[in-house]
Formats: sequence, C-alpha cells, structure tokens
Amino acid sequence: MSRLSLLIRALIGLAVTYGCHAMPARVTAAGVAVHDQCGIVFIIAGVGGMDLLGPAAQWALPRAGIRHEVRDFVWTHGFGRVLKDLRDTPYLLMKAGELAAEVRRVKADHPDRPVYFVAKSGGTGVALAAAEMLPPATLERIILLSAAVSPTYDLDPALRATKYEIVSFYSPLDWFVLGIGTSIFGTTDRVHTPSAGLRRFRLPPDADEPDRVVQRSWRPAMILEGYAGNHLGTSMPLFIAKEVAPWLQP
Repeated sequence: MSRLSLLIRALIGLAVTYGCHAMPARVTAAGVAVHDQCGIVFIIAGVGGMDLLGPAAQWALPRAGIRHEVRDFVWTHGFGRVLKDLRDTPYLLMKAGELAAEVRRVKADHPDRPVYFVAKSGGTGVALAAAEMLPPATLERIILLSAAVSPTYDLDPALRATKYEIVSFYSPLDWFVLGIGTSIFGTTDRVHTPSAGLRRFRLPPDADEPDRVVQRSWRPAMILEGYAGNHLGTSMPLFIAKEVAPWLQP
C-alpha cells in the first residue's frame, strides 16, 4: 500500500474518531479506527458494480462531520452485469437477507449503535427488502437515491423497521435510466414502469405513516453540488455531504 493511501486512511480515521472517543477504538477492514458508540452507515450502491457511491460516501461523510463507520455492502453479480442484477430477484432477496443478517449481528453485539441505510438505484431494492426482514425500529433512517423501484412500491414494511424517516431523492430529469431504462427492462421489483426515482413514490390513501416518507426533488441549486438531475449526480461527493449527511444524525 502506498504512503499516500496510508495517509488518507489515517486522516479519515482521525475524522471518524473525533467526537466518538468514549469507548476503545477498533480498526475496520478499510483500516479506519472507529468507536463502538458511533453508528454504522451501510452503503448499498446500484447495479453493475460501477457506481461511485461507496468511495464517494467514504470520502465525503467524514468531511461533512459524520462520525459513523461507513460500510460498503457489495451485492452485485460483478462489474458490468447490469441486467443480471436488475432481473435476478432470488439473488437480490438472498443479498438482502445477508444485509439484514449483518445488521442483526451489529445490533446483537451493540444494541445502542444506530444503523442507517444509504442506497442508490437498483440498490434501493436490496435495502428495502433487507429492512422488511428486520424487527421494528431496528434502523434509524433509510436514504434512497434515484430509486429504481416502482412508484407504487409498498414502503410500509420498511417503515416499520425504521425509527424515523425513509428519505427519497428523485429527479424528473433522470428519464434515460429511470424512465426509458426501467420501462423497458423493469425495476428491481419487476415492474416495467418509470421508477420512483423519476416520478416519486405514490403513497396509497391507507399508508400507515405517510408523514415519515420524505421525498426530495432535484432542484437547480444542486448543480453546484455536482448533481445536474441525471442518474450519476446522486453519487457526487458534494451532494452526499450537503444533502445526505444531515439525515445521518439523530
């Protein structure tokens, strides 16, 4: 490993450690020192293993003052296997089960550690399915970026596993991937339709807690955060720091 890589990891470790110092530190697989009263943010990126969300979040969140451990949950079939990830429902549910099991292990060892999901595009299907497998109020929040699930996806089971909100960032300009793409190839919940990440979620009149579903539309000011309304933009570090990080607090 280069000296530069070691220096970067050390600086990230110091950023994460600051403010979470009451308990002994341990070192994650990424070489970052964290403390057990810090939370955990699971990053569930999109299909095809090509998404920048994981590295961007690892870089941006500590710099935005987030002291939690950031874990990149890798779930795809491999680099470039976009359609396989999108269409293989049994595989998606298996990976969702693995994510839910990882969360249960965290909670068994450290019940007070807050756990968050930040998921993008096809990864939102994994995150929501995993949440549905968890006991009530296990998660703090679920953050959905450019969700590639259908607008009528039933969020109530995931909400029951969440103490606070499900927050969905969507853009009416994301028409190529979440409009044409999911209309032709289908969403992760296997509906051929423009996705919730394009048209927002449509909550039924009898939804359990509609006030806990927060939907944030793209706005022109987000261009300054690297998000021009396209599909890539919700993976930009400045967008994550400015728009996502505030939701990763109590």
